[in-house]
This record gives sequence, C-alpha cells and structure tokens, in this order.
Amino acid sequence: MTELLPNLLLAGFPKTGTTSLFTLLARHPAVGCSSVKETEYFLPARYGEALGPVGDYAALFEGTGTATVRMESTPAYVYGGAPLIGAIRNTLGAPKVLFTVREPVGRLRSYYRAQQARLRIPIEMTMEQYVARSATVGESSLTDRAADPWLGVIGGEYARFVPAWVEAFDVRFVAFEDLVARTDEVLMDLAAWLEIDPAPFAGMELPHENPSVLYRGRGLQRFALAFNRRLEPFLRRHPDLKARMRAAYYRVNGRAIPKVEWTLDPQVGQRYADSNAALAAIWSPLDPAGLPAWLTPAP
Repeated sequence: MTELLPNLLLAGFPKTGTTSLFTLLARHPAVGCSSVKETEYFLPARYGEALGPVGDYAALFEGTGTATVRMESTPAYVYGGAPLIGAIRNTLGAPKVLFTVREPVGRLRSYYRAQQARLRIPIEMTMEQYVARSATVGESSLTDRAADPWLGVIGGEYARFVPAWVEAFDVRFVAFEDLVARTDEVLMDLAAWLEIDPAPFAGMELPHENPSVLYRGRGLQRFALAFNRRLEPFLRRHPDLKARMRAAYYRVNGRAIPKVEWTLDPQVGQRYADSNAALAAIWSPLDPAGLPAWLTPAP
C-alpha cells in the first residue's frame, strides 16, 4: 500500500484558495487525490510529535494507483519548517510542492472571518481587536497548536516560510487572484509542470469552495462543522450534493458577513511590504511571468 503515497503536496497557505485549486486539479483523470483534502499526516512534526503509521496515510490514497499524480493538501504544512520538511523527505522523497498565495491584507480578512466561522475566536471580536492580538504572534508560536487561530498577520508574511521549501523541493506558486481571473491559463501552466495532458483542464470553471460565512446559532454551527468533517470523504465524491446541502444550511443558520471598516496598522503594512519584496525575489527565478500584480517586483 505504501506505493500509493503522494507525489504532489499543496502545502500552503491557509485561506488563499487551496481548496478551490485542489478541487480543480482533482478533476483531471491523471490526478488522484486523498479521500480527505487535509490529511494533516505530517502536521505532528510541526509540533514536535511523532507521525502516525505510514500505512494509515497510504490508505487515504486507495484507488489512485493508476494516477500519474497523487495529491493531498494541508495548507498548515507551510509553517512546519525544517522538522516537517525533513519528515516529508524521509517519507515521500522529493514530491513536488505547490503553494497558493493571496494579497496579504485580503488573506488576513479572510483568515479572521474563518476563525470566527470555525468557532475559534469570538464572533463579537472586531477586526481591530483581532489584528492587535494577531500582530504579537511570532515564529516561536508556530509550534503551539493553541496559537493557530492567531496566525492572521504572520501567516501572510509568505517569505518567512518558503525559502526552506524552495531549497528542498521543486516548488511552484499560484496567486489566488490569477486563479480567479485566468483559471485556464493557470491550469495549463500547472499541467506542463506536472507533465500531464492539459486538455482535460480546458474550460474548467473555478468552484467557490470553503467560503467563510458567519452563523446565527453557535450550537448548530458546531454540529455542522463536525458533520462536515465526518462525512468529508463521501461529500468530496459528491460535490453537487455537498453544494446543495451547504446552501440549505446557510439558509437556516447562515448570516451575512458585515462589511469590515478597518484601517491597516502601518506596522503591519510595512511587514507585508518587506515580505512581498522578498517573495518576489524568490518567485522570479522560478516563474518570472507568474508574479501577481500586488507583488512588489524584485529590484
């Protein structure tokens, strides 16, 4: 069974379109995907814990034996540093690694709303309150599971995290904004990188996956989150059914997200400006034509 281990990891970043890209790639007949999107198999290495049995990990890829590409997506991997990268190399060898990124302030807003929707922070917490606390989180907190809800600010400083990955693996980046605006072109480029036929990607439309929607009743939201986790393998095989169930749930317990009136803290803005410039310098040698408009060009 261990021969069914993946050779493609969609390893980051949270709230940058990883679920949508995972869904698109999984539609290609040469791409087999894990039965759950976020297997989290290597995540214990980030927290100094032992990995589970590799056979359990391989079991998540049953039925993908004929696929050229076998893929999983756990965006939190990107924050795992050397211990997690080492665990991947020891288990998988040298898989290809794909990162999605998004304009950092937009990602910060989305991450904040996602933490509210997942019951990790109070629904009453304002954007200003969240950013003030999140801005105090440093890299030392990345090994603490309890800090995960507060990675809104540091989590968008992409250049902090990707250099070690670029050194260890064949890495590509996809900007969320480009995935939305030119889905076909992005998929064709990825097909060339993955060495698969681009034709099945022609005409694919971007799915609206994993939206952050607030809730009316906390208890019903908790039940819905648990229900989704438990049935994910089934629902992933039946996306139309999942979409109908999600729409019905939002009619019952969904609440429109209010517009966030918020001015970016100048210190946070500077952190992102410096990180963007560093990311551009890393990205350009890999794919100079792929830099998104929001990314400061390297000097």
